[in-house]
Amino acid sequence: YCYTPLASWIADTPEECLLMATSPKASPITTATSKDFGDLFHHPPHTSSITLSAIQCACAEQNPFDYENFIKVIRTLCLNSVIEPIWKGWLLSEPSDFITPEPLHHFHRFSWDHDTRWCIIATRAAKFDY
Repeated sequence: YCYTPLASWIADTPEECLLMATSPKASPITTATSKDFGDLFHHPPHTSSITLSAIQCACAEQNPFDYENFIKVIRTLCLNSVIEPIWKGWLLSEPSDFITPEPLHHFHRFSWDHDTRWCIIATRAAKFDY
């Protein structure tokens, strides 16, 4: 057999969630949800089988074309409304392995959202030249 391996997909967090079919309040890489972010527990990888199983459960419980009721179901399963992920059926593709964070975006956002804001609050600076 000849196939194209999916080795890496560079994306920022919103795109990662879209590709993985998870909600923005869930990690596309691990099984952690927003309630778990920051804890010391090492959450297991968010594998394709977990995602596809959750999508299958959601579709069995509610028709995806009845969008208003389907949204209620997928929110409880930490999914977005994607029911046919692009990687489904792609031989040897595992999203928790091939999704690669975009370093510039992630590191800049981390620095601004955490370090710089903490410095502004700590120094009580009216103006902080960043």
